[in-house]
Amino acid sequence: MPSQSVIPAKQLRSQDTQRKLMAAIHHCLQNKFFEHISIKELCDHAGVSVGTFYRRFKNKEALLPLLYQDFGSELNAWMTQLESIQFTTLTEAVSGVIQQTHYFFAANRSLFRTIHLNSRLHNDIVAGDALIDRRHLYRRISDILLRFKEDIIAKDKTSTANMVVFTMITTLLDKVLYPDITPSIACELDSTAVCDELTKMLMLYLIQAQHE
Repeated sequence: MPSQSVIPAKQLRSQDTQRKLMAAIHHCLQNKFFEHISIKELCDHAGVSVGTFYRRFKNKEALLPLLYQDFGSELNAWMTQLESIQFTTLTEAVSGVIQQTHYFFAANRSLFRTIHLNSRLHNDIVAGDALIDRRHLYRRISDILLRFKEDIIAKDKTSTANMVVFTMITTLLDKVLYPDITPSIACELDSTAVCDELTKMLMLYLIQAQHE
């Protein structure tokens, strides 16, 4: 009979502690930004002692790589759902992608802000992580628009679709994550109204401008 591998009790406890802490950080991020969450608050929500936390992690920032992995799973699931929507026109696709992206950013604002800021401050948390291939993700969004490539007026339709994705992502990130600081304050519209205007602007770029 083949022997069965048994995970040592200490390792099981460590995994259980990690799961509890990750559940706690997701819970706290619903109402607070990462920088405002204390280790004691995390431990209280997780039901573990501060001493146990420090035996497992050096500091709060040590949770970031795990948070980034969780974020990758959620992002991939959202992207798969977005790809499943059967848009019937280019306008519908542009509007739908913008609206769905806005909703996803807004629903996960604290998490997105944490990832957005800390991936720049601590770029080691994203280095070598195969779970989130940003270039591939953006290509997948572009491919939704390229379903209607016959309606896109440009010699390089792929580059044009990529520019639309870049403009959409950067605009919505700023407006949803940082609405009260520059450059978002240059636009007095709320994020919902921005989605409508962004759709009009990007449609003009896709179907009217001649790109050399």
